[in-house]
Amino acid sequence: MFAIGGYAQTSGKLNVGDPAPAISYSKWLKGKQFDSFDPAKIYVMEFWATWCSPCKAAMPHLTVLQKQYEGKITFVGVNVWEKIPKGQSYETVVPAVEKFVRGNDANMGYSVIVDDKDQGMGNKWLRAAGQNGIPASFIVKENHIIWVGHPGQLDSIIPQVLNGSYDMKVFKEKSDKAAQKAREESEAMMAMFNPIQEALTAKDHKKAFELMDKLVAEKPDFKISMSLLKFKTLLTDVDEKQAIAFAIEFQKEYKTAPSLFLGEVYKTDNLSKDTYAWVADNFGSTTEVSNPLILDALATCYAKAGQYAKAVDNQAKALAIAEKALKDGEMVGTVMDYTVEEYKKKLAEYKNKM
Repeated sequence: MFAIGGYAQTSGKLNVGDPAPAISYSKWLKGKQFDSFDPAKIYVMEFWATWCSPCKAAMPHLTVLQKQYEGKITFVGVNVWEKIPKGQSYETVVPAVEKFVRGNDANMGYSVIVDDKDQGMGNKWLRAAGQNGIPASFIVKENHIIWVGHPGQLDSIIPQVLNGSYDMKVFKEKSDKAAQKAREESEAMMAMFNPIQEALTAKDHKKAFELMDKLVAEKPDFKISMSLLKFKTLLTDVDEKQAIAFAIEFQKEYKTAPSLFLGEVYKTDNLSKDTYAWVADNFGSTTEVSNPLILDALATCYAKAGQYAKAVDNQAKALAIAEKALKDGEMVGTVMDYTVEEYKKKLAEYKNKM
């Protein structure tokens, strides 16, 4: 599995067989630092993000591979595509990424860097190679890109690279076609999304909503993403009551929508208490919920609504599940030491305010 990133302008084209682009980073978080590839060595550049569940799922095995091929291959985790405040550089995400890496240190037994301030790694590597999703791995040998794909395929590819049986020409034929198709799809997506973004930036919400509806009519697969964008825009830029009215209608068709609305609202500040209470109550029963992140989000909303008894109830459940997951080595990359500590602090705070 992989997660899809936002669409953006690429910086040229990068195909299998091409010279590897330069390495650029805002901070080298762990491992032996280098600024250029040694032609005598082999590298695996693994692109990931903290929000990407498939990326986090791949980390333990990448650690195993780094140990297995110690001295033969250097693995580098390249953090990309984190959400950044509008108008700010990518360097602003360094503290959060650094915190994640520290908390997940045992599962990231390889070098880790954070993309540079202008997102050069994301653009000149991923986008240029037609990679619109992560995780994505690039194998570099003799300063050239010899393979691009999902990290799950590395087990079969690396032995071929090391024993000389890997046929780059055969792979390149398929890879170049796939990369070109992906680049064309990215450009097509930009052509559809850019007018919407321009209208939103100009605060022309009527036009933005019309463009969203037009896109959904032409591309029904985008209904959920465009509906969430419309909900978020109504919520923060237009009117909270209109946002809730829209949400009520939308979830009649999509039964999983309450969790999507919860995901948008709990991380948004300065909304009314009624809105926070509505989205939490709207989620429904938590009897079958085993994800501490959901329970934490519900607790956050209830706390912002001033309903501290409900906040305590959900936070306590989140803490219990998180502690068990940490003890059992489950939810790797999602529940870490600091997650449990943060939940404890929140629970104490909510109890104090009850």
